[in-house]
Amino acid sequence: MIRKKVVFFDLGETLIELSSFKSSMHNTLKKHLSQPALDFDEVLIRWGHETHRLFIKHREGDFIDIITMHFLSLKNILKTYDINITDELAQIIANDVWQDFIRNNKLCLDVMNTLNQLKQSGYKLGLITDSDLDIVNGIIQKHKLKNYFETIIVSSELEVYKPNLSLFNEAIKSAKCSPDEALYVGDSEMDIKGAVEVGMTTVIINRNEIPMPKIGIKPDFKINSLLELPKIMSEINNKKSVPGDRYESIIN
Repeated sequence: MIRKKVVFFDLGETLIELSSFKSSMHNTLKKHLSQPALDFDEVLIRWGHETHRLFIKHREGDFIDIITMHFLSLKNILKTYDINITDELAQIIANDVWQDFIRNNKLCLDVMNTLNQLKQSGYKLGLITDSDLDIVNGIIQKHKLKNYFETIIVSSELEVYKPNLSLFNEAIKSAKCSPDEALYVGDSEMDIKGAVEVGMTTVIINRNEIPMPKIGIKPDFKINSLLELPKIMSEINNKKSVPGDRYESIIN
């Protein structure tokens, strides 16, 4: 088996928690909209659903970036409440939401230990993420991760979203490795689909064992903590474990 040299990661819910995004949306809406009768919790739910609808639509169609999706979806939702805001204000709100999230997001607890172990073992590290470059750069700067990732592939730069193979092929090209030499860690079957199709070894992380949408894509490994990755890499490269195994958690 070809030795693994590079570990690529997804960003949201793989390296950073997304739980604070709802509060970023809530705080920003209250700051910019003076509508006493507006149920902000209801608006947040509908805003999230509308953004997801647009993401599904544009994942396969014409590309628009993440912040633009939030701007457009917010305008669509507010119109149903007979609230018409200017494009300028909608853009300000969408930008402020993401700036608040960049300031307040948290790394998952298992990230730094894992990244340090992998770097010390000589692996190259990279990111492949559906996001906007400014958002990714802000998160990297906040958590001082710049020196960890040699390759950073962002959907807004290539104007495609996962599972488009362009993202994964560009990552392989940038890291100067073959697909056989790379492993990709994501948090869903859709997330890893492109990696599977280009021939990378794949890992799905599901820390809380939450039921995930199934699309018929099977990872080579399933884990509950990133702390399991160094051992997986070592066992693959020492031929003690092969892709396709169900790697049992070693974390209590």
